[in-house]
Amino acid sequence: MSSLTNNVVITLRFNDDSTRNITFENVASADLADVKDKIESINANANNEYANFYATFVSDDGEPVVSIESCKIVSTQEDVIYSG
Repeated sequence: MSSLTNNVVITLRFNDDSTRNITFENVASADLADVKDKIESINANANNEYANFYATFVSDDGEPVVSIESCKIVSTQEDVIYSG
């Protein structure tokens, strides 16, 4: 028996040049193909579509997020080789 777990880790850059990693756990495999496009849309913020995103995430000093600086997808497959 095996199981696959997908986590998406994004690095947020804030107005004060600090960064923070946010991990989204157990992302469905079908959703992974859209991650890059979604990040590009958030960073472009056309028509202030993602204003809530920018207002929600702030640095420890209260500075707003400027962009998603990087992203990595971590997929882990675990196989049970003995269960007894």
